[in-house]
Amino acid sequence: MTEFETKGFVEPSPSRSTRKINWRSRASCRGTLVLRLNGRQKIVVYESLLELMCILLISSRGDVVDVWDQPAPVPFFLPDGSLHEHTFDYQVTLADERCYAIAVKPIDHVEKYDFDVRLAYVRAALPGHFADDVILMSEADFTRAQALNAQRYHEFSKKTDDEADEDIIRAAKHQAAPTTLANLIAASGLGRRGFRAAFRAVVEGRLKALTIGKIGLQTVVSVEVPA
Repeated sequence: MTEFETKGFVEPSPSRSTRKINWRSRASCRGTLVLRLNGRQKIVVYESLLELMCILLISSRGDVVDVWDQPAPVPFFLPDGSLHEHTFDYQVTLADERCYAIAVKPIDHVEKYDFDVRLAYVRAALPGHFADDVILMSEADFTRAQALNAQRYHEFSKKTDDEADEDIIRAAKHQAAPTTLANLIAASGLGRRGFRAAFRAVVEGRLKALTIGKIGLQTVVSVEVPA
């Protein structure tokens, strides 16, 4: 029995945030999120709706194995010689062991305060063991449809359904041409389980979406499963 297992129920690993979060705020959306990464569940914190959307998009990649929310601050110097610290929103580790420090800021903030310039000084001071590179994310980096897809994927991935996942791909392989998710689900006989399975398959790349935008019943998918 592990540290986080109680009577067969495995609790998510707690947040590792190094910064105390002020949960009472009228100006922003703050909360916690349980991510499923590499077969494990862990809690991460977010301090804005933008941060929430960004970590949902990142975690939907499929190759993310670890996320450290609000990691240890990085000290850096500005050209005037003044010493500062920057706390990244997330440190993300991928399956190939590459690691990225993620800074999330609204595009208006980036442009008004030249945050990308300031972040360049942080990048220059970044310890080699902390991350391989720095990524700045804003709402300009994704569409509303991509954000909605990531949010639904998170919901549909909370409970695994290996049988439905296999059946939806089996039904796809029997289609003679590209078809809509509605037709594919009907062919699979899975009903509601089929939509969730098909949705997961599209996001995970096991089915190829031929239409751009929000994934729905009219999304056309290719029966040619990408290698």
